Amino acid sequence: MTYRAVIFDMDGVLADSEPAFFDAVNLTLESTGKQVAWDAYQRLLGTSVEVTWTEVLKMLALPIEIDAYLPRFNEVLLDCLRQPRAPLPGVIAVIDELDRRNVPFAVATSSIRPWFDAVMESVGLTGRFAVSVTADMIQHPKPAPEIYLRAAELLGVPPFTCIAVEDTIPGVASAKAAAMYAIHVMASSTALPPIRESDRVIETLLEFPFQLVGKV
Repeated sequence: MTYRAVIFDMDGVLADSEPAFFDAVNLTLESTGKQVAWDAYQRLLGTSVEVTWTEVLKMLALPIEIDAYLPRFNEVLLDCLRQPRAPLPGVIAVIDELDRRNVPFAVATSSIRPWFDAVMESVGLTGRFAVSVTADMIQHPKPAPEIYLRAAELLGVPPFTCIAVEDTIPGVASAKAAAMYAIHVMASSTALPPIRESDRVIETLLEFPFQLVGKV
């Protein structure tokens, strides 16, 4: 079928920003004298901040008192996210081509609005997405479909006519639960092995399948 819109995850899809979250977690944990290893943290990619911190504190056998860490985490994370970085390969080319074809596109990210704004600024994409749905706009984070359903609603298209571009298991699950065509892109430094639940796997957005996209 021909799809009418494209919805991108942000961290690990548009920008190689997932390492900033990992670094911020460990910087926040410095006062405890404990650190979480990357191998243990990796399975939390794409989850909400509440899930991430609950699981991290469990791993380290620390009291599950998330609110004791969140203010410091947000402060440190914003500093990390504001560091300049290039968009991942193919990002500019894809959104330019979607613009040229008059195909609507959006972002659906598990980051909250201040984090989204920081990443967009860091990669020079501020203002490129007319529609963006952040974690603070929904009640049920990925892998629930709510964030993708909301993005489709704001774009004015049925969810099943959308392509979702993701890099994590919760993200792909969210897109599939919303009845979207899910592409797993593996361009970031935190890329996972091919996610079998996805409909297509690509190395970078330079391989984006434009043959699937039609005009609205």
